[in-house]
Amino acid sequence: MSWAGKKSVKDLFKSLFPSREQALSFLPLSPEEEARVEARLQTWVNNKGYRLPQRTLMEAAESIGTTYSILYRYFAADGRDFRTWRTALRIEDAMEQMKAEPDTPLSTIGRRVGFSDRSNFARLFKEHIGLTPYQWRQTL
Repeated sequence: MSWAGKKSVKDLFKSLFPSREQALSFLPLSPEEEARVEARLQTWVNNKGYRLPQRTLMEAAESIGTTYSILYRYFAADGRDFRTWRTALRIEDAMEQMKAEPDTPLSTIGRRVGFSDRSNFARLFKEHIGLTPYQWRQTL
């Protein structure tokens, strides 16, 4: 029984790569593409683009002038995830603000750095740091 008589190329591709992300992750970026994405992401970070709430990978790619595919592959190359990376940036920003503004309510800081609500901020902060924002602030 030949393969060609049973499945189309599209079916075979789908069986090998059930999701678009899996298919994209196997295509490495050229060194030039990687450097370009890195420079654009650095500008995005410097401009605090990570603070915008509900920012998806697609929206981030558009805002830095690249494609979803290229940005996904940039993060996949190191086994990283855009959402986790962005959350870490937000938490780092929040920690800096807690140090600089010890009397500012934590909910205000959380919203300022891009978290949609206080409970989401506290949950993600604890996942990354091991303490709630309140507990961490008490260590200062």
